[in-house]
Amino acid sequence: MVNKIFEVYTNSQFRNKLKHGYLWIFSNEIRKENLPKENVFVEVYDNKERFLCKGVYNPYSLISIRILTTQKNVEIDKNFFKQRIINSLKFRKNFAINVNFCRIVYGESDFLSGVVVDRYGDYFVIQFFSSAMEIFKKEIVESIIDIFDPKMLVLRNDVNSRLYEQAQQNKEILYSKNNTNNTIVEIEHLKAKFLVDIFNGQKTGFYYDQLQNRKYLSSIVEGKKVLDLCCYTGSFGIISKIAKAKEVVCVDSSSYAIELAKQNAKLNKVRINFVNEKVEDFLQYNKEKFDIIIFDPPSYTISKKDIKKAKQKYEMICSNILKFIEKNGIFIFSVCAQHIIWQDIQEILLKSMLKNGQKGIILFCGSQSIDHPVYLSMKQETEYLKFISLMVNLE
Repeated sequence: MVNKIFEVYTNSQFRNKLKHGYLWIFSNEIRKENLPKENVFVEVYDNKERFLCKGVYNPYSLISIRILTTQKNVEIDKNFFKQRIINSLKFRKNFAINVNFCRIVYGESDFLSGVVVDRYGDYFVIQFFSSAMEIFKKEIVESIIDIFDPKMLVLRNDVNSRLYEQAQQNKEILYSKNNTNNTIVEIEHLKAKFLVDIFNGQKTGFYYDQLQNRKYLSSIVEGKKVLDLCCYTGSFGIISKIAKAKEVVCVDSSSYAIELAKQNAKLNKVRINFVNEKVEDFLQYNKEKFDIIIFDPPSYTISKKDIKKAKQKYEMICSNILKFIEKNGIFIFSVCAQHIIWQDIQEILLKSMLKNGQKGIILFCGSQSIDHPVYLSMKQETEYLKFISLMVNLE
């Protein structure tokens, strides 16, 4: 429990943002006098010394304060975090999410700013995107153990956002019930099973956020020849093959991801052609055309200053990919980037098609699954995944 509370005074204009549910206070919104030199728990007041909220303060971040509550009489202790996690669990159960295999806590949308918790059966992964929230690391970890009685809890603080806070990037096993260090676990997802490396895999090991988009894909692939670019551990390709795709080729630059993808294909008893290469290199020598091509690259943007270069890179690669689409074929483009908006994606695709003299029709637009809910008061900050299906090479 944190005992020391600092009072940080913010300007009066922030009261309106707070009223609308915004959960961040930026460094230019607080007075600069007598500010703490370290991450601390704070109470926030306006310039007339009226209470506004409680939260955590980080002197090294543009997001100076992450708000936990606007109620002065609410204690920020273990019970507080335990109840927030229970509430997030109830929300997911209400919408028929398989709570054994999903994102249990999604930061601001679950009113635990800067904290993510993913569940892989009895194994849990926690990430602190905000180092200031680690003030309550003990309370959060103990709450997870109390609620779920997990076999293992892994910390994955190897996220780029921490670099902007001058915070350490690290990962470790925080808790292991049976003193095991095996971090490869088997999960159930749709009609498939996947092996997930929760310690060494990308993000927390698996992309639960694509669930609804994988459902869409499974509805259109029967009898089709499918190419999955940036396949990671094979989820789109394996789901396609289970849904009776005629042929599936999966490409990824990570040899480790490809090896795990091969194990996943074997686990699901499907035959897939895996290629361990960069997408750009694969496209240089590929001669085949496909009915459906999926391109799900890593984010090319960390901040707003990266948007222009990212759009140019997406456009260059997409225009090359589109050369390998059959007539009336489908191109699926997925972008995991908060700063790339829908208008950017449409512009990228239109320019990419025009380079090849192609036209297209939008068939489907998707976003992140409901276990990654978009918080309307912070829509731009909590909506990051854009998924678009486009019919191209129209006859």
